[in-house]
Amino acid sequence: MRAEIAKVNLPVKAIRAYCAGEPIERLSDFGSLMPDMLRQNTEIGLVVEYSPGASITYIDMARQERELGTMIGSAVDLRTPNELERRFRQQILESAILVFAKNSS
Repeated sequence: MRAEIAKVNLPVKAIRAYCAGEPIERLSDFGSLMPDMLRQNTEIGLVVEYSPGASITYIDMARQERELGTMIGSAVDLRTPNELERRFRQQILESAILVFAKNSS
């Protein structure tokens, strides 16, 4: 069965403001999300890199998934680089689209 492609407009300004208030260094989209395109009824995959020394628990990450999902209007799958499948990690990181980077304009 072929999945339909639906336009997705990420609220980039809101996501950046959210990330600036969290111990997040970088946030990028990956996986099912291509530039402005998303397969309908799938999660938006986000890879997060936290600030050095940040003490982040799985409960913190679950909260961030919920909050980002509410902001985006779709389910979010939030993963750190180390949580990505090892076989695909490098490919995902190289093709991920940067949404937020601390201290960048």
